[in-house]
Amino acid sequence: MRRSSIIMLIAAVALGLVAVLFARNFMGGDEAAGGADGRQLRTVPAVVAAADINFGEKLTPAKLKTVEWPADSVPVGSFQRLEDLTNGAGRTAMRPIVANEILTEKSLATGANRLSTAPLLGPQMRAIAVPVNEVSGVSGLIYPGDRVDVFFTRQPEEAMPYGELLAQGVRVLAVGMDSNLGKDKPEVVKSATIEVTPLQAQKISLALTVGGINLALRHFTDEARVRLETAQLMDLNDGTITRLVRKPDASGGGAPAGGGAGRAAPAAPVLPAVVVQRGTTATIEPVIGK
Repeated sequence: MRRSSIIMLIAAVALGLVAVLFARNFMGGDEAAGGADGRQLRTVPAVVAAADINFGEKLTPAKLKTVEWPADSVPVGSFQRLEDLTNGAGRTAMRPIVANEILTEKSLATGANRLSTAPLLGPQMRAIAVPVNEVSGVSGLIYPGDRVDVFFTRQPEEAMPYGELLAQGVRVLAVGMDSNLGKDKPEVVKSATIEVTPLQAQKISLALTVGGINLALRHFTDEARVRLETAQLMDLNDGTITRLVRKPDASGGGAPAGGGAGRAAPAAPVLPAVVVQRGTTATIEPVIGK
């Protein structure tokens, strides 16, 4: 093959590769500019985090940026201007925010003087603190954002101890004085603040005056509600039949007065007789009349 033919072949292959690359770039540009059906994708400005923002950190322009976000997927409560987050009292992060995460009202608090738990509450809900320790607080393994069940136990004077289920699946707002949702280290605290309804708050407040409260941690996706009966002492088993062992009757036979422990009293005689005690041995001797 002549040298000129080889050069023409190489040039043709190179031009073909250039054409393929150009076509791919052109088609990719069309897909980026339009939706799956080829129509133009509508976007709106949205404020996102330019870097990681820690819990309790005040937002600054250096931590924020504006990007174009698909209009049909913008979350409720988002922001379109940086000034909305930095002017005036400013905003403070109520939880850890990662870089490029879109910012919303729910994740921020107005001002930076203090962090309030009130914005975390749902409509018509209440926050109430309950005392906990290493046992009732699940060894410090309860974190803000977890879901727990609330159990009540009481020992009345006129009845046996019993236990009740007061609330199910309530959200933990804070452990101790820490409401950081990014908390990652267990800690034994003296109180936990939970989100409940007004009726549940009323019941828990009353329960704290007459008994004890225990929290039971549940899976964060478990929305089930169970119906439990009041538990009493005879219910403390694994479902097997309970055999009650009763104390001896105080009016029944027992050790004779002045006798040693474990020594049974002699049976009452049918005929006239007397009990003769020789050391530790008691015998019954009949009385024979004349």
